[in-house]
Amino acid sequence: MSAFLSGLLGRKSAITEDTAVVEKPAVVYDFIPRLEPSPNMPVEHTPEATPEEQQAIDLVNMQRAKLLTDLPAEPTDDGLLFDAPAWLTDTRILIYLRACKGDPQQAIARLRGTLEWHSTYRPHAITPASMRAEGATGKMYINGYDQGGRPLLYMFPHLENTSDATQHLRYIVFTMEQAIRSMPPGVTKLTIVIDASQFSPLARSVPLSTAREFLNVLEKHYPDRLGKALVLSPPAYFVVFYRIVAPFIDPVTKSKIAFVDVKGEKGKGRRDGDWVDVRELVDPGMLQLEAGGDWTYKYSQDQYWPVLERMYRAVTASAKV
Repeated sequence: MSAFLSGLLGRKSAITEDTAVVEKPAVVYDFIPRLEPSPNMPVEHTPEATPEEQQAIDLVNMQRAKLLTDLPAEPTDDGLLFDAPAWLTDTRILIYLRACKGDPQQAIARLRGTLEWHSTYRPHAITPASMRAEGATGKMYINGYDQGGRPLLYMFPHLENTSDATQHLRYIVFTMEQAIRSMPPGVTKLTIVIDASQFSPLARSVPLSTAREFLNVLEKHYPDRLGKALVLSPPAYFVVFYRIVAPFIDPVTKSKIAFVDVKGEKGKGRRDGDWVDVRELVDPGMLQLEAGGDWTYKYSQDQYWPVLERMYRAVTASAKV
């Protein structure tokens, strides 16, 4: 009590002198995001096409003219057009073939559907300026890479700040396009890092209808893009719920989902399994503090958005009318 009163009165006491508190040094935050791969970054390339897959790619390419003919007309008032021939690469064909378990006809149908979707939904024309409100709180953004060179997509559901379902979906698509732009050559997947530590059924979150539409868009138009989904510090009831629905999840997708005990010992030293050690998958210096890393990055839209806009301008410059 004497120390408390002395502090209020601005006087020192014997107790405060004998029991000095050692303060931790203040954290110096880094506000500069990492949206582009470094030249010497280790990369796990997507496996090249097998001879059988190459034959299937050739079969799809035989239908190339048909795939690119009579696509829906785009508006030209914003000066941006979808470059369908440039989009339809052998790498992208291979992604769709693998998503269709090697069936060329299924891949052709899905590729055509995505080509039409690009012409009508126009993800290439979703600008950073139009998404600024969605990105204000840092609820979702690309930052850094895992040990395979896959971009890290951070999601913080508790930072949800808007209620427009249309804009929610557009922001998800916008972020997926940014992730693809951030991929090093030879990399076709990303790693999602989801902070579930503050998850609550009563918390403000994306509506179920939007979540369903999001999953529908991912399945149809961004197939085989998930490298790993890391769920950080999930509450016990979240894990129980997941185990109930897990049998209904596609086995391939299920194998990519793992929990991370950021402050505990579960999964320590493991790269695979229900619980993993995130530091075995992402270099600690490339991983944000709240995800269990050493990088003192702190999201600031004022710092993040200019980098995002520069990258967007560089990519879309060639798509101008």
